[in-house]
Amino acid sequence: MGNLDFSRAQYVERQKVNKKLLSISAIIGIIIILLAILWLKMPQTFAIQSGSSQIVIDAESGRILSSYNKDMRLEMASTTKIATTIVAIENAPLDKSVEITDEMEGIEGSSIYLRKGEIWKLEDLLYGLMLQSGNDAATAVAIATAGSVDAFVDMMNALAKRLSLKNTLFDNPHGLHSDRHYTSAYDLALITAYALKNPTFARIVSSKSHDVEGNDTLSARTFYNKNKLLSSFEGANGVKTGYTTDSGRCFVGAAKRGGMQLVSVVINCPDMWERTKYLLSDAFEKYDYVKIGDSSKNLDEFMLKGENIALRLDTDIYYPIKDGEREDFRYVFEPLESYPDSLNAGDTVGTLNVFDGNRLIFTRKVITINEIKHKGALLSLMNLVGDWQINSIDGEIEQIFGVVRSGFPQRRG
Repeated sequence: MGNLDFSRAQYVERQKVNKKLLSISAIIGIIIILLAILWLKMPQTFAIQSGSSQIVIDAESGRILSSYNKDMRLEMASTTKIATTIVAIENAPLDKSVEITDEMEGIEGSSIYLRKGEIWKLEDLLYGLMLQSGNDAATAVAIATAGSVDAFVDMMNALAKRLSLKNTLFDNPHGLHSDRHYTSAYDLALITAYALKNPTFARIVSSKSHDVEGNDTLSARTFYNKNKLLSSFEGANGVKTGYTTDSGRCFVGAAKRGGMQLVSVVINCPDMWERTKYLLSDAFEKYDYVKIGDSSKNLDEFMLKGENIALRLDTDIYYPIKDGEREDFRYVFEPLESYPDSLNAGDTVGTLNVFDGNRLIFTRKVITINEIKHKGALLSLMNLVGDWQINSIDGEIEQIFGVVRSGFPQRRG
């Protein structure tokens, strides 16, 4: 009987211990759930390693929305092919026939396996270049466009100079290692923003696949895009991956929401997909795309030489602005080189250059909405300049002040 009482006491004590353990487990479980909820609500951050860089810009204005080491010179691997593609598009017909030669075959690294004697359309090679990152395709495109790789590289560097890129030098069309081949996140974003304005480039980099028709020298095939962002991020529409052991993982991303086209760049970034999604999501969340220039309203209206002149932009101007942010812009009217004796309503009278500080962010045509009969009135526009002050509240423009400052006519040398 004593043993039975002892066993029963052990059982009761064990039950008490079990209840305590269950209570502790439940408390721990609740704490874990609460911590998980708090973590999800916290802004995501990523460790940025030494020798890496990143940036997000608005493609239309070039405004920098976020950045880290944006001007650091780094190798960019196959993201080089963004420049290769836009240079080819601008300098050679897409339907050009390209016969594959010895020097286009067997290029180191990623390949679309070109073979001597095959005849390709240049456009198909561009798809092979951008979707499957063929280094042989890059070489073929370069030679077909410029006659030689060296001549094509000169064209790439001419583009960099034209875009006023300060930290970019090209030494090849594919991105394989070279000490004389580098860019910065900012420069690469500017190249991409420029390229995306070309409809052919935009079509190629937003394609998830491309079918190549066969011919007597070439078997039909399909290229599939390596850009995972196109299938995993709302609004994604480009552009290019890259990797070498020297550059690390690189990715130029692009996405468009609510009319705002963003470009992101990460260089030497092991978690390039998640980092890119975070950077783009953060920019879309923080910035509103607001209209700062309305083509349906008069840019200005004034009397010159006895004539009433009303000017409007030919298209709207949008700009990314944070809630509560104030932006100050300067605009300068550039007249035409010469004018006819009179202008009709709707005719172009010049262009409006809009500056953020000293940086040109927009150029738009300016039209007259009324007839201008006297040439002297047009000449008086030569020194028209002004200032805009813009406040954004909950995504709406609160104030726009257009302060015109003009002089009578003093020709700028």
